[in-house]
Amino acid sequence: MLPNLIQFAILTLFMFFVLSIRYLVVSSFLYWWLWVRRPKSWEGRRLHDFDGRKSKINSEIKWSLLSCLIFAVPGTLMITMIVSGNTKVYFNPLEYSLLYLPLSLFIYLFLHDTYFYWTHRWLHIPRIYRRYHQIHHESINPTPWASFSFDPFESVIQAIIIPILVFIIPIHISMVLLLLTLMTIFGVVNHTGYEIYPRSWMIGFWGKNWITPTHHTFHHHKFNCNYGLYFRFWDKLMNTDVMTKKLGVGKDI
Repeated sequence: MLPNLIQFAILTLFMFFVLSIRYLVVSSFLYWWLWVRRPKSWEGRRLHDFDGRKSKINSEIKWSLLSCLIFAVPGTLMITMIVSGNTKVYFNPLEYSLLYLPLSLFIYLFLHDTYFYWTHRWLHIPRIYRRYHQIHHESINPTPWASFSFDPFESVIQAIIIPILVFIIPIHISMVLLLLTLMTIFGVVNHTGYEIYPRSWMIGFWGKNWITPTHHTFHHHKFNCNYGLYFRFWDKLMNTDVMTKKLGVGKDI
């Protein structure tokens, strides 16, 4: 039993290393590019002022790294179960046909988005918010570092959904890895403080249906809208969707 616990602990630390590096690399690049380098051609895409932001960055990084550590525990358990063959994760891409690969990814994204939307709304109940969600909203004008700046309890809530789904819905291992990567990318991008998507995307299908930095920054400014993670589906259905042409100091996107 002891060797198994030691192996689990080592794998958990490795997972923490992987998650942390992925978060730090993506966040560092976007922060350097948009907040340090600050290309003039992107000023019209800036969503809020930079004043007073640097004092929050250390806190955002601290809480995000703690979240990575918490994410690593169910992540390690999921990997252990996958390796032992006790989940619905499969390794032969032809087992469910090639068409099922993108379909399964979409199913996971939609279910994750659904779970996120409703747990996120629950976290905004005033007494729950003050105890478990206020840390994230200390970043009223978020930076790329704020993506995983969660209270530990909120981190646990967000960490368990994918490990649960792999026991229920078949998915290829490559799609699991892609899903986990997309979770990080979307989390960081939505907190950049810049609208990174081109205008043609924003006025087209993408901007009308997917969460963008503009859409999520409204959530940090208004608190009572735009609860989704990937899609605007639930926000639109539940009349919590808020989106206008202009936000903060930037020009129309």
